[in-house]
Amino acid sequence: MAENYNEVTPDTFAEKVLQASQLVVVNFSAEQSNACKIQEPEIAAISKGYQGRVVFTRLDVTGQEDLTRQWKVEGIPTLVFFKNGHEVYRITGIVMRDKLRRMVEGVLLAE
Repeated sequence: MAENYNEVTPDTFAEKVLQASQLVVVNFSAEQSNACKIQEPEIAAISKGYQGRVVFTRLDVTGQEDLTRQWKVEGIPTLVFFKNGHEVYRITGIVMRDKLRRMVEGVLLAE
């Protein structure tokens, strides 16, 4: 994974996502999903440009029914944007690099 794109687990979710002081984008995905395999490099590519401003994380939903139910993840990949422990935006499905960048910028401007 890229330097600004890291794995998060149920044990680290609260600390790395909900308690973060900056915007966090969580990629709820699964290793076996072809759509997630397409999404992954798009996130990794743009994450480099947001170092220090946005944290990008990935949560493998396989076997994580509690977290997926808690955050109402019904399809993958799902990107959920968190700020100050609250969901501020979400999108389900493949999002290519330019659209993803516009979404991140939009959320940053809305702060």
